[in-house]
Amino acid sequence: MNVQSDLKDRQLTTQIQAIVAKKYDLGELTRIREIFGGYCNKSYAVWMDMQGRAKKFFMREYNPGTAESEIRFEHALLNHLRGNGLDIVSGVIPCRDGSTFVRSSIRGRKATYWALFEFLEGDDPYTWVKTDLTDAEFASAAKILARLHHAGRDFIQPGGADRAQPRIMEFIPTFKNIFSGYAEQAGDRRCDRLFKANKDRIFSVIDRCMAAGKDYGGMLQLPVHCDYHPGNLKYRDEKGVGIFDFDWSKIDYRVFDVALGLVYFTSEWNGSAAGSLRMDKFALFLKNYNEQCTRLDGIDPLTQKERESLIPMLETGNLYVLNWDLMDFYETGNAGDDEYYTYIEHNILLMHWIKAHSADIGRVIQKICP
Repeated sequence: MNVQSDLKDRQLTTQIQAIVAKKYDLGELTRIREIFGGYCNKSYAVWMDMQGRAKKFFMREYNPGTAESEIRFEHALLNHLRGNGLDIVSGVIPCRDGSTFVRSSIRGRKATYWALFEFLEGDDPYTWVKTDLTDAEFASAAKILARLHHAGRDFIQPGGADRAQPRIMEFIPTFKNIFSGYAEQAGDRRCDRLFKANKDRIFSVIDRCMAAGKDYGGMLQLPVHCDYHPGNLKYRDEKGVGIFDFDWSKIDYRVFDVALGLVYFTSEWNGSAAGSLRMDKFALFLKNYNEQCTRLDGIDPLTQKERESLIPMLETGNLYVLNWDLMDFYETGNAGDDEYYTYIEHNILLMHWIKAHSADIGRVIQKICP
């Protein structure tokens, strides 16, 4: 059967054909289309002819730097979440031999890992920088995050499966050394000048986040998404109907995932308020998260200690995203100065805004979580 491929790389088309034919028992491959928009991995929609019926799947080629242990963790978590009733996550399609991923290479290229997933239907109108959701979509996204935390609360991490990146309060202390290296590397581009002008203030926020972390003992830790933004959800009729991209997931503080979600979902990217949090949306998201936890059996709303930690965790979450901005800009070698200036400037502005408006944020938290 001829394969209809939108890919310009014939070797890649042949590679995908071989993976599907040799490793899976799903019928004949009929079509391949690349899905654009991801920053770390490559994604494809693939159609299979299953006894005369066309079925669409999601295929991922993992970044060459991804370790096998990270993929094992992600897939074990996805299976656990689905087993606990979170059916809006994409199921992992097992290979013929029962494994959930394939290692494959093309001559002259580094071998990479591949996996096949159920295809999540729905609309994807948003990204991590396009966050103009409706109120109903904000509320739905917050409830989904609560359901995710609830479904993952009793996850037992398999041996040999873990995220390579440390937990957040072990990761933050590494930023000064990493950022100092970037400062030495920086030249005279717009991003370089912006970063160097704010480096000392970034370092002071790192110190503040590390100091706050001394009081985090005993707070709830569970599987967190760690990249929960509007672009990682599918929507239909103002409701989230799918959640994906769990490749950054790990075990960490629940309140960190909530704070990072608030940073992603409620940030303002446009106009004079760019680099701030929209406090009406912040309140809406937090209220719906807590209320959904109350409705679920087995997970409590944010505790008093988590509520008290939420503002420093907002700063921590923003630093986490800023680290990604800077890492991508200084380490990939092909990041555009204008594009990344938008990202870096946003997180630096937000860093200043959170500190200047901590009292206002605190009042909203107290009102929503009395």
